[in-house]
Amino acid sequence: MPRSLRLTAILSLLVASPAFAQEEKGGLLSIESGLMIWTVIIFLVALGLLYKFAYPHILGAVEAREQRIRELLAAAKENREEANALLQEQQRQMDELRQRTQETLAEGRAAGERLRDEILAQARREQAELLERTRMDVGREMERALAELRAEAVEIAIAAASKLLDRNLDAEDNRRLVREYLEQVDLGASAAEPVGA
Repeated sequence: MPRSLRLTAILSLLVASPAFAQEEKGGLLSIESGLMIWTVIIFLVALGLLYKFAYPHILGAVEAREQRIRELLAAAKENREEANALLQEQQRQMDELRQRTQETLAEGRAAGERLRDEILAQARREQAELLERTRMDVGREMERALAELRAEAVEIAIAAASKLLDRNLDAEDNRRLVREYLEQVDLGASAAEPVGA
């Protein structure tokens, strides 16, 4: 490139020399055919030298720049496609995360409902057991109270019978007779009651 610049400078001097000489003779507006021929020749030589030495470098720089722009455009397109792929991947991951969150919430709700059902079932079982124990305790207390009542009834019956008969039987015989009588009454009453009452 420095060589082409030197040639351009020499040609400029050659073209300028006749123009300065022309000013002295007839002015700038006068037409001289010799000067015109030399100007065309110098122009063609300068054009040839520029075409041979300067244009390849200029065209090479333009082509290199054009190639660089193509590469940048290709890289930009590739980056855009990659960005779109990453965006789609991120969107997919977000959808997946949203779905997992929904599943986790659903599992939590289901686990909560199962736990609630288990607690309610446990409470019902404990209530039933407590009710059964209470029934059994009440039954035992009733049996104990009935036994005490029978014993008192035996005593009252013996006392009443003793006063009515005015005779005193043996206390143990009296009790045995009254117990047998009450057992017969209880067996008759038990047979008459419905089951589960």
